[in-house]
Amino acid sequence: MFKEAMCLIVTVVSPGFSADVVMASKKAGADGATILSGRGTSIHENTVLLGVPIQPEKEMVLTLVKKSLRKTVMREIVRTCNLNTEGKGITFALPVDEISGAPHLFKKYRKEQERKKREEQKANRAKEEKEKKEQLEKSKKEAKKPEQKEIKKEELKEKKEDKKTETKKA
Repeated sequence: MFKEAMCLIVTVVSPGFSADVVMASKKAGADGATILSGRGTSIHENTVLLGVPIQPEKEMVLTLVKKSLRKTVMREIVRTCNLNTEGKGITFALPVDEISGAPHLFKKYRKEQERKKREEQKANRAKEEKEKKEQLEKSKKEAKKPEQKEIKKEELKEKKEDKKTETKKA
């Protein structure tokens, strides 16, 4: 099962515009989409011809993406298909709790997870090596401190002795 949350982006457009939706989705990082035909029932689209109501044809594009890609994909669909213009269509996202089938998604997800895991392991090893190196340098500095103290003590003793011999000579 996916560890990262998934979303289903649903886009409803007039016939002929679904290819633009798929193109925009792929450009933004989606793998693909499913196109379904349908009929609209919007109050703005109920047209009557010779007393018979005509329900306009619609195309629904279903795009399954990781939640982290949702905003990017939706923005690209809105931009490419001018969905901010009245009557052009609508796009919305739904959370997906569970997925069955679509082995290509699982395979791609596993590869991506393995790659991320390798990168994390590599970063952790580098961090550990850096910490070990810093600890070693710190240990070396700590080891030198007593030596330096001993040297300073000896220098002080020598100076005292030099002063004693100077005072005795004088």
